[in-house]
Amino acid sequence: MVIVYDFKIPADAFDKLKFEKDEDLFAYCFKKRLSDYGYTDYPYATAKNFDIDVKILKKSLDLRQKEPKNVFKALLKIRSENIGYISYGKHGDKNKETIKGNGGNLNGFKADLDGIFIRFLDKAGIKARKADAGEESLFCETGQDILDGIANAVKIIKTVKYNKPKILITGTGPAGIFAAVYLLENGIKPVLIEKGKRVEDRISDVENLFNKGKFDKKSNVVFGEGGSGTFSDGKLTTRKNDLFTSYILNFLVRMGANKDILKQHKPHLGSDSLVYILKEIRNYLIENGAEIYFEEELKNFEVGGDGNIESVITDKRTLKTNRLILAAGANSYDTYELLKDKGVYIERKPFAVGFRIEHKREFIDNLFFKGNSAYFGNSGNSRLKLNSVYYNISSKEYGGYSFCMCPGGMVINASAGENLLCINGMSYSGRDMENSNSAIVAAVRPEMLDKTEYRGRYKDGIEVASKEIETETEYSSLTGSLSFRKDLEYNAFAAGGGNFAAPYQYTLDYIEDVLGGKKNKMKLSGIGVSYNIPAPSYKPSTANFKLSKLLPDFLNFSIAGSLMEFEKKYKGFAANSILTGIETGTSSALRIKRNIDFESVSLKGLYPCGEGSGYSGGIITSAIDGIRCAKAVIAKNTA
Repeated sequence: MVIVYDFKIPADAFDKLKFEKDEDLFAYCFKKRLSDYGYTDYPYATAKNFDIDVKILKKSLDLRQKEPKNVFKALLKIRSENIGYISYGKHGDKNKETIKGNGGNLNGFKADLDGIFIRFLDKAGIKARKADAGEESLFCETGQDILDGIANAVKIIKTVKYNKPKILITGTGPAGIFAAVYLLENGIKPVLIEKGKRVEDRISDVENLFNKGKFDKKSNVVFGEGGSGTFSDGKLTTRKNDLFTSYILNFLVRMGANKDILKQHKPHLGSDSLVYILKEIRNYLIENGAEIYFEEELKNFEVGGDGNIESVITDKRTLKTNRLILAAGANSYDTYELLKDKGVYIERKPFAVGFRIEHKREFIDNLFFKGNSAYFGNSGNSRLKLNSVYYNISSKEYGGYSFCMCPGGMVINASAGENLLCINGMSYSGRDMENSNSAIVAAVRPEMLDKTEYRGRYKDGIEVASKEIETETEYSSLTGSLSFRKDLEYNAFAAGGGNFAAPYQYTLDYIEDVLGGKKNKMKLSGIGVSYNIPAPSYKPSTANFKLSKLLPDFLNFSIAGSLMEFEKKYKGFAANSILTGIETGTSSALRIKRNIDFESVSLKGLYPCGEGSGYSGGIITSAIDGIRCAKAVIAKNTA
């Protein structure tokens, strides 16, 4: 089979050509492209001798040109009949290569059919390559067939006998869930413990947090079934070209996700859909033999004389195990403290800090559609109606960038503890709320913290005292990045006035505070006219505050400078927006160091996994990490 990629078709083609399926449109345009190129004497270029079956793998929209185009990545199965020869070279060329066959039977040459076809496409200016075994498995018709095909391609181990103690998984976010799925498919029935509640029970706790500022430290936006991704959008975006990505997406479709996620460029479930999908996954795990204990927290673990974990202690029981997959998430401060006390090796790692920027959804859609918004909005064709625009921008000069953009969504509380304020963004599946938001952040590298001065504590928006901290022992320690993050969240909580109100500021005022006194650094002239300022979407409440007080100068300058750069490129981006603070949870601030076999470098039987381990970030990469950790555990226990 052949992979064709970066194949562009005008976005209005569905309307004009009256096709119902992406695959049918692709096949028509693909064959027409070959015919137009002048290969009509080739068996591949005629309907008589050549046909294809198409599986669309990815579909995205390119708005960079005057005419919007859909960009496809597709898997093609070549079907040929009545082939008498295969040749390549331009029409009329004397130098031709010929392979004789009989009615499609190429007598041993069929294995090279794809290779010849790819060379043919290259001459026609179409990007293509051979599909590998895993990609070929994606052509299966049903979700289960696809999962089975991928499983065979990645050589899942089929365990015949397993006499070791049960494998324990802490955390039911994407890493923990997919570690469990993989173990079950290999005949191993894991035990999962989750300190938070079932997803349906989390809903009322999250509503109380949003509406009343009532915080439950074990059941909130970041803790509970599904992890922090459940109430923060459900994005399935990843840059990893990994076979497990397809496996994960197809499994989610089996569990009730919209099958469009299989080919969307930036697939998105929506927090509302995730609730139902997670319940289906839970049922699947239990029906296949997994044990799941909610509202049960990891408190300690015991290590035997051989230096290997031999039991795990929760707040309800002691569980015998010699393999612990730790998928507790990046917000589990108590877990990090436990690991530190136990001498597990932890190190600082880069992460990012900043704010959430909000625009009116209509404004940001028009800004990034670049004149195409009227075309898409009024076409009357559902395929061309976009549920608001997704953008991803970065500053070359100042280093700031957008992250986790939530079209048609809202800014939410994502705090991990009392008196700590961290925010995030989310969208429901419709992406149709009044505002769109994105994190605007700058990098924090460990060496930066060695020089960072402490900014002081705040109360009711007023700086009351400056607490001197020796950065050598505080921010430069192995867990110093976490201490820095917690201090920022403490300050943000105080700046909002308590009760989980969030501090916010008009973006241009923040820029003026940071850059106004910096001569020859930036000019605040030429800013787009502000005419469409959004109201903060964050609940339960917000308080106007000078956000520059919440961050060290190196972060403020990077963020403010980047915002000015974005304003120059996208007129009105800064002028028509507000900032809400503070966003610190872009990724884990720490890394639990592990070996190449995914086991902790300092504790046998401990497998740090997912975003909390510091080796992944986001739903898909965390799920992949969970699968790979489970695979490593299986290999260790069946060796």
